[in-house]
Amino acid sequence: MAILIRPGKRVKKVKSKGAQEVLDRLEKYLNSDAMEEPIRVLCGFWEDQQNAITYQELREAVKNGTITEETFRLWNQDYSVLVANELSKVWLAGMEAGSLGPTIMDAVAGEFVFNTQAPGILTWINERGAEFVTSVTMEQRDAISALLSKKMIENHTVDELSRLIRPCIGLTKGQAQANARYYDSIVKNLTKEHPRMSKESIRKKALDASTKYAERQHRQRAMDIAQTESAFAYNRGADEGIRQAQSQNLIGQTIKRWSTSGDDGVCDICAALEGVEVGMDDDFQFKGRVLFAGQHMLPPAHPRCACAIEYIEISPPVFH
Repeated sequence: MAILIRPGKRVKKVKSKGAQEVLDRLEKYLNSDAMEEPIRVLCGFWEDQQNAITYQELREAVKNGTITEETFRLWNQDYSVLVANELSKVWLAGMEAGSLGPTIMDAVAGEFVFNTQAPGILTWINERGAEFVTSVTMEQRDAISALLSKKMIENHTVDELSRLIRPCIGLTKGQAQANARYYDSIVKNLTKEHPRMSKESIRKKALDASTKYAERQHRQRAMDIAQTESAFAYNRGADEGIRQAQSQNLIGQTIKRWSTSGDDGVCDICAALEGVEVGMDDDFQFKGRVLFAGQHMLPPAHPRCACAIEYIEISPPVFH
């Protein structure tokens, strides 16, 4: 007799009104139409990078087992331009939205003026931009290097691998490897099911399928980046908004309280932080890969993290 095992229901845990409100505001922003523009920009950017490299360059890369340093330099330059022209706007918009995210800002919203040219904002955008360029360029290098591994070169023709690499430009190493496995599985299945089909036809069908798969992968990666980068900026804007309000004597001394979505789907890292309180300039203690400078001061703790900070005023402003 078959036994049907149903997945456990995600139980929503009770949270304070303030904690739930800051989470709802962050979630609303991350699910808004503001996310569509960076997704569109990133997908178009990767398509441009793919079109900019010739098949001759890719064939040479396959023969040599590596992409040239000049190509990596150009990709780094491309990402720098992307940051300056597009992503810096995303970060600034996120910080502006986040500046009014804390519930304690509601009482002073009519008086508070958020200065988008404050040193704290401009410095963070510049530092985050440099970190982003370095990180994504290295991810792109690792992805292409994986496709140019000895095993890949030995199991594919030069032309076949050259064509396979191109749609994968812009993907992570894991995504590129998944795409290559998908391509190989289609070749294997078609060869088995259609023994009379020519190798060229089989490879063409497999490439068409893997290219469409790569488009979906690029869309997913763009969504991941858009959400994560916007969460970075939103939480940083909330922190900066509190500090600016304090400098305007609108808010007194505050502490930070970490708030997760409060259900059973929260990761172990964030679950351990639920309700933890620290001072404004103190770090939250958690492990994991460091994504950006000063990460432990604020969410997100990891990519696609949707945690927020509840700011609690513990003493009123002091007027001199």
